[in-house]
Amino acid sequence: MKIEVDRDLLLKSISTVDSLIPSRSVNAVLSNCLFNVSKDEIEIVSTDNEIGIKTSLDAYAESDISFTVNGTRFSSLLKEMPAGVIIIDINDSFQIDIRTKSGEIKGDFTLIGTSGDDYPEIPDFYEDGAVEIKQSELKNMIRKVVYAAATDTIKPFFNGVYFVSQSRENLTLVATDSRRLSIITRNIKNELDLDEGIILPLKAVQELQRLLSQEGTCRFSIQESQCFFRIGRSQFVTRTVDHKFPNYRQVIPKDQDISVTVQKSRLLESIRRALIFTRPPAYTIVCKFTKETLNIEVKTSDLGECMEDIAVDSNVTDNVVIGLNAQFLYDTIREMESDSINIGITGEMSPVKFVPDNDPDYISVIMPIKIKSHESD
Repeated sequence: MKIEVDRDLLLKSISTVDSLIPSRSVNAVLSNCLFNVSKDEIEIVSTDNEIGIKTSLDAYAESDISFTVNGTRFSSLLKEMPAGVIIIDINDSFQIDIRTKSGEIKGDFTLIGTSGDDYPEIPDFYEDGAVEIKQSELKNMIRKVVYAAATDTIKPFFNGVYFVSQSRENLTLVATDSRRLSIITRNIKNELDLDEGIILPLKAVQELQRLLSQEGTCRFSIQESQCFFRIGRSQFVTRTVDHKFPNYRQVIPKDQDISVTVQKSRLLESIRRALIFTRPPAYTIVCKFTKETLNIEVKTSDLGECMEDIAVDSNVTDNVVIGLNAQFLYDTIREMESDSINIGITGEMSPVKFVPDNDPDYISVIMPIKIKSHESD
């Protein structure tokens, strides 16, 4: 059976789904991509049994066929072939011969495939109750919170991003690993019913972020324990995390005794320099806040020390000294797109609140580190 398809379109489509497949899969079927071929279209599918991705592209085929093949090897071969139309011949044993229509390359290239009959079925997009959102908006929201999610799986509700609607027209994303938290709310101008909220696994959120572009819109829906996205000619489905998300609101300080405003670029540069003198995993720095200055200090016995002053505008009356994780601080400030940052402080061991001066609906919180003698270890 013969298929004709544009190399660039095929390569892009395989790349869209293949990144989901782990380098080492215990399931031989899931180590391949599924190709569902009809007369004028190819649908390419991948899944790890938790997440599924489908995408489609135009093609010409003599008849319908379903087969699987290793997507990484297929795309690697396509990258080494010239642009233009690719001819794919598949025999009854699912041997897949690939050549260029132009005949520019003289050679035989055969990949070993399998029947697609045993490949798990991935549900189609669930249209009931679906809402539309700008891809750029959702991509930006994910980027601003995902760094705060936990990377371990000890507590699954921390190992993901919480999607919730505080009102019918708002979407809020929250991520936390219990030591830091990031939350963002945007008006999406849709009737969104997410009062109870859902948690999407971290891997799913990272894959979704990769699929989203800066142009166009996507559709989003929920059915029981599954969440669906339609992005152009691609579909994305993931299981949700079956846990209740912790009460994140109680972590965010409502009132702050001290307010400090600092230039973002200046603070970011200082943190980068301070990080050189810190040691993982704590990356401890000492931040001393005065009326007009933020002093950042690090002393590590076998690495050296640094001390730097940054000009600030604050209502500080009595000096305040707080220990913070410099890497957490850097991750937080980097995602804030504003000229200056407001830092809210209620006490030396209370959560520290960070808000960009132009975006009150984007808040990050970092838990302080206990320090001795105002020095980091």
